[in-house]
Amino acid sequence: MAQEKGIRIIMLGDFIIACNGVPLKLERTNTTKAMQALQMLIYYKDTGLPRNVFMDALYSRDDNITDPANNLKVTVSNLRRLLQRAGLPDVAIRFQGGSYYWQCEQPTEIDVEAFQAQVKRCRGLQGDALAAELEKACALYTGDFLPHLQAEDWVIAAAVHFREMYFKCVRTLAAYFQEKGDYNRLLEIAAQAAALYPLEEWKILHIESLIAMERYQEAKSVYEDAVATLQKEYDIKPSPRLLECLRRIDRSTESKNVTINELQGLLKESEAMAGAYYCALPSFIDAYRVVSRILERNGQSAYLMLCWMVDGKGHPITDKEKASKAGEKVSKAICSTLRRGDTYTQPALDRFLILLMGTNLENCSVVSGRIDANYRKDPARGITLRYKLAPVSDMASEEMFQEKPCWT
Repeated sequence: MAQEKGIRIIMLGDFIIACNGVPLKLERTNTTKAMQALQMLIYYKDTGLPRNVFMDALYSRDDNITDPANNLKVTVSNLRRLLQRAGLPDVAIRFQGGSYYWQCEQPTEIDVEAFQAQVKRCRGLQGDALAAELEKACALYTGDFLPHLQAEDWVIAAAVHFREMYFKCVRTLAAYFQEKGDYNRLLEIAAQAAALYPLEEWKILHIESLIAMERYQEAKSVYEDAVATLQKEYDIKPSPRLLECLRRIDRSTESKNVTINELQGLLKESEAMAGAYYCALPSFIDAYRVVSRILERNGQSAYLMLCWMVDGKGHPITDKEKASKAGEKVSKAICSTLRRGDTYTQPALDRFLILLMGTNLENCSVVSGRIDANYRKDPARGITLRYKLAPVSDMASEEMFQEKPCWT
């Protein structure tokens, strides 16, 4: 996708039309009916779009449309004017034989076509030649097909097709690089896959490539990020395979001949951050158990605070996207309210656990009030917070670590 002359179209990870290297601003968003029509016409430019298929894709879900055939004509007319205003006189929307076609007289390059063509070049190849062509294919894949239209049936089908094509390229490359012991190239494609899709498969591949290169601290950071993402985005715990990665990191670190100063450098925070310390649930559980043992010896007190989100009627938040966005605001409020010596985690989208050190029951109520006050400075609409407390010494509080659909 290096050409500057002519028209270049990006459909993977975004939708951009550039003419002679200059991106064109067609409309405010890529989701209007005219822009949806444009993206469909470009994608189906070789086969054309039958009028009934075109009409159904644009208006079948809109109950307010009484004359979809007329609406299609209006949308296409608006699109033609849009293209003219954008300075694309060589582009036309043609109707022939009952179908609509995208027609362009200028040289045109589309990233989806370039990606598919590059994958086809890999057929029949083996060894280093295959790996080189697969790497080029992976470099062309920059994200999901038209991510802003992921609710549309035609986009879902295409996105799944291209995503699986990309995954197959990565898996083939990973197996080849692992067999060859070429961990530098393995790391490159693993890091790209994990960045595009934070799935456990790619996170593990990323971690394993770092372990093979003895970059254990980086591997530990990727592991912690993977665990946090799985908990926050997907509300699931790490698999045995991911936990095995952590054990491999720990064993490798233990076997290295390092000084205590070097180990201390690994243990320290990279920079002094204000507010409470956030950690993933497995680390939080370890912290809780260590604190519980320390309190048995020194007689101090600590409390475990549960904070969960409810709607205006006190019901659990069932919308995952809404809970995720609200959770970011709640996390910010908790972090800014608490001291550096306090620790918290987010075991699910709708709830937080907070470990309050050296405090009493009365002060815990003050803390929850301050969290509320900070949250109200930038609240999520229609979402309020509830709290529950348990002394750390109380073994019954262990039930707070168990997975539940919501907290009541």
